[in-house]
Amino acid sequence: MILIADSGSTNTDWVIVNHDKAIGDFTTKGFNPYFTTDKEIYDELESKFPKEIKISDIRYIYFYGSGCSSLENKKIIYDALKGYFKNSNLEVNTDLLAASRALFMNNQGIAVILGTGANTGFYDGLSIIKNIPSLGYILGDEGGGDYLGKLFITELLYDNIPENIEQKFKQTYKLSKQQIMHAIYKEPNPNRFLASFCKFIAEHKNEHFIENLILKSFSDLFDKHITKYENYTDLKIRVIGSVGFYFQSQLKVVAEKYNANIDLIEKNPINRLVQYHIQNK
Repeated sequence: MILIADSGSTNTDWVIVNHDKAIGDFTTKGFNPYFTTDKEIYDELESKFPKEIKISDIRYIYFYGSGCSSLENKKIIYDALKGYFKNSNLEVNTDLLAASRALFMNNQGIAVILGTGANTGFYDGLSIIKNIPSLGYILGDEGGGDYLGKLFITELLYDNIPENIEQKFKQTYKLSKQQIMHAIYKEPNPNRFLASFCKFIAEHKNEHFIENLILKSFSDLFDKHITKYENYTDLKIRVIGSVGFYFQSQLKVVAEKYNANIDLIEKNPINRLVQYHIQNK
């Protein structure tokens, strides 16, 4: 049996494959090495791993995760997983490689992740050969949920939100400005907190003010990332992630402005990632 995991900052999707067929799946919280401890990973697996599957039957694990770009961070996840899957072979890669394999299989193109955070890379059909650093939720993540949430919250705190939208926000979340500031600067996982407002933004995306924020977020994505890839207008661009999926009409408007070709948008990579590993075993 093999176990395939796709881990974002919020959730990790796991699929168990046996004899070229998915036989089980489960979900845990996201295992980002910047925010997750060994104990949290162990406890999550202990409570969520299917009891009907023997851990010793898992021969190989392919783990793809956000924050797993450096050797140091890969080792954090590797060591934590090895503490639970003691007899399994482990391979830890980036979520960007997962997105690339899921979106393009063995073909080339620009892969884009638009979930809680954001990332992009040029994939040659085997590996990522160019990546414009996303810089995370403080300095970057243009186009991601945390970035869009930050744009919205910034305007809210500066009292620039139209009154009707502000009133709906207060009714929905009942958060004071002080509570928002505390959550961003004092509480853990501020990126998830900022991205959590995408639900509200999606519900009001037809409001002119909100739509402009969405368009700005995606325009910043193209300015800071997509346009840095040579001949990007001649390459296929494919997108994975909930933000790209739920705001795809605005994303396509921006892509057209930049003469870019987005021919596939998927909410979640895991099913196509399983297909990749079955085809490339």
